Amino acid sequence: MPRRLFLDRRLTPLERNAWQVFRLMLNDDGVTAFPTYEQLRPWLASMPCAGQASHETVARALTLLRLTRWLSLVRRRRDPKTGRILGNLYVLHDEPLTPFEAMQLDADYLALVSQSLGHSAKAVQVVGLNTLQEIADDPMLSGRTLPSRLQVLAERLADQGITASESYPQEDAVHDSEEGPASLLRNSDRPSSESEAGPKPAPDGALRNSKQDRTVRSSHIDEVRTTAQARALGDLQWPKRFAELKAEQQAGAKMALQQVDAALRQAVLDEWAARCGKHGIRNPAGYLFGIIQRAMRGEFNAWAKQTGPAPPTPSAARAPPTEPPRNVVPPEVARQHIERLRDLLRKS
Repeated sequence: MPRRLFLDRRLTPLERNAWQVFRLMLNDDGVTAFPTYEQLRPWLASMPCAGQASHETVARALTLLRLTRWLSLVRRRRDPKTGRILGNLYVLHDEPLTPFEAMQLDADYLALVSQSLGHSAKAVQVVGLNTLQEIADDPMLSGRTLPSRLQVLAERLADQGITASESYPQEDAVHDSEEGPASLLRNSDRPSSESEAGPKPAPDGALRNSKQDRTVRSSHIDEVRTTAQARALGDLQWPKRFAELKAEQQAGAKMALQQVDAALRQAVLDEWAARCGKHGIRNPAGYLFGIIQRAMRGEFNAWAKQTGPAPPTPSAARAPPTEPPRNVVPPEVARQHIERLRDLLRKS
């Protein structure tokens, strides 16, 4: 079982147990039919001697595993006639994905985050708010390309100061699965603080700062996101429908909208307002998060406003009504008519 699963502070023993149940049910080829709620209930009972867990408990465990990105919903299979969901395709991960990776696999990930903000379970709300902060802190959502798995491993080794020659097994390497200072199979991640056990002690033997990394990261967030990006969002024209959302949904949408290209933010809001007004969307908040996620993935196309009648241009509105064209008579013909009229007057 992954060590990070047990160290993930976002999870409770219930979600860790659910992850292990899914892993236990996998076949040798890594594929299995996803268990139903009824099949999961006996495995997820939280009370001693209890028969089985409730449907709400099972649903909460699945929601938290998806929010923390240990589990991804990659496809829904529906009945083409009725639209009823026939089955879901999930992917179980040995380590949690980044928010960027989760959005590439799960098209409804941001919609799930939106639903979690108003969830009846307090634990789901807390993890949902934490997920929004993780989305805001993900550097991959700031325009960088997704690195390969080898690049991720190389960056981890570089953080520990391990070169390629040191990581390659030599003939005189210590073959001990539990001991040995040069073992590269243990503690592959850099400690999150100096107070945790690390490869080197403090050089001066002084008291270690347990919040060093977090302090630096927090100052970066305060400097960048609360000034430049907040000022950029202040220039947007928010639809009236946006004020009808819950306060936590508004805050979450604003935080997620900061990860969208500045040139697309107003178009995303206008598209959302236009579609909600035309089609009567049942879940406006979830629909907004879905449009934001498509914009993050580069799949946003503003078509709702284009289908309506085009407003008249200012020049066309100010232009005076056109008069019907007049028949212009040549001067020679006019003179002839005048002479004939004069002759008639003389004869009379």
